[in-house]
Amino acid sequence: MKFGEREEIDDWSGRIHDIMDEMLSRSFVGFRDQGCWQPATNVYETRDRYYICVELAGMDADAIDVECVDNRHVKIRGVRDQPRPAGVPGPLSVHALEIDEGAFRREIDLPDPIDIDHIEAGHSKGYLWITIPKITPR
Repeated sequence: MKFGEREEIDDWSGRIHDIMDEMLSRSFVGFRDQGCWQPATNVYETRDRYYICVELAGMDADAIDVECVDNRHVKIRGVRDQPRPAGVPGPLSVHALEIDEGAFRREIDLPDPIDIDHIEAGHSKGYLWITIPKITPR
């Protein structure tokens, strides 16, 4: 071993150790580099309707697509942009990444047939509300 080699290795080892400690101390809950995410969803039922509430903060209503493929299945799709501080251009360092972004998709299967011609949807305070009448038996 040459003079000073061991000190250099110890120095690099210490630096790597510090970097790993820093990475482990940060929270990257829900980090995902690709694929779709599923927004939090509640489904309520009354005698004659279903109410679906989807949490989609930061989205405009026209960026959300609601589709009924048949009389029991509802698909909700869209793309949410990464939230950024207003007026701050350029790259940002990430300390926590918990808000999902990018493409999302949610499919809901309902137990009773639904009236797809009379579905209503509204967007308020970060929630998408979908009101779906049931088909009443005759």
